[in-house]
Amino acid sequence: MDTHRRWGVGPLAVASVGAVLAATALVHHAAEAATLDSLRGPAIALLVDGAPAVGLVYAGYRLEHTDLDAEYQWLVAVWSLGGVVVFTGAVGLTIGVRLLEDRVVSEPAFTLLVAASFGGLAGVVAGYYRARAVADATRAQRAGDALAFVNGLVRHDLRNDMQVIRAYAGEIEDADAEDDEVADHAAVVREKTEEAFERIETAGSLAKTVAGEAEYEPVDLAAVAGDAAASVEAATAATVRTDLPERAPVVANAGLRSVVDNLVENAVEHNDSADPHVALTVEDGDDAVTLTVSDNGPGFAPDERPTVYRPGAETDGGGLRIAATLVDRYGGDLRIADDGRGGDDGATVVVTLPRADADDAAALRPDQRAVGG
Repeated sequence: MDTHRRWGVGPLAVASVGAVLAATALVHHAAEAATLDSLRGPAIALLVDGAPAVGLVYAGYRLEHTDLDAEYQWLVAVWSLGGVVVFTGAVGLTIGVRLLEDRVVSEPAFTLLVAASFGGLAGVVAGYYRARAVADATRAQRAGDALAFVNGLVRHDLRNDMQVIRAYAGEIEDADAEDDEVADHAAVVREKTEEAFERIETAGSLAKTVAGEAEYEPVDLAAVAGDAAASVEAATAATVRTDLPERAPVVANAGLRSVVDNLVENAVEHNDSADPHVALTVEDGDDAVTLTVSDNGPGFAPDERPTVYRPGAETDGGGLRIAATLVDRYGGDLRIADDGRGGDDGATVVVTLPRADADDAAALRPDQRAVGG
């Protein structure tokens, strides 16, 4: 039988089982009515075992019109048939035992019809939810595979493009060594290219973090904040002040750099002050480490603060949304403070992250130590 035809038989199989059971019940109880010369008892019995049988017919019709693919419709049919077999088999065994004991069994056919009808209905319900779960899991797996493929493709292509940009920036820097302004611009391009390479390399960690599949380790927030401040100050006209401890180990991964970068860059990008200032402060506590990013820009309106970094917010909170998502995965908290520490107005974003254990923090590499600011 053709595969597609076989899968397409699923709804028909459910409806057919229901039709057979309904017809069997009708014939059986009609014979009873003729024997007893009464309709009341057989009619009630027909309602008990015939109604669920008709329900199976309707279930087959509904199954045909669901959005489930044919293979999952067939899975529902298998569960329905399994319900009929299991329920009927269990009741049939009890009847068989009683017959072996020479005990009188009244109306075994009626009992078996009831078991078969309700077993089929129970199988349809259980099978539908099982098929839906399998279908959703399959779609999620396919989406994950697609995203992983696109992630790998984009990282590969971007890496190749950035290599070309880095090479040309180096040539410009060397060729215009006597022109300090051009050389400085070329140096900035090269430095930003190096940062782009780092972000490309950490893209896999970010994806795993958002998906909840990442493994976390101690990362020195003070060092990350110092590096981010130096990078932004070198590439923009903003002044970035830092107040950092020697070390501030938190539970995170390579995506922590993206958190700090997005917060600092967001503070600079939306700062329309003639003399933009950004302040980074890291406070190392016993159980948590706090990062505060303040600026002297326009700040956030009070009614925007609770939702500015939520998905779907009307305001431009892209960088904040990225940071908030990663912080949440790290088990931390991101909030917008009511005061503006960067200036008269300004915005202040406060991030709290779990502090790494002392034993784990001691394992930090020398290159993870803080950069003074």
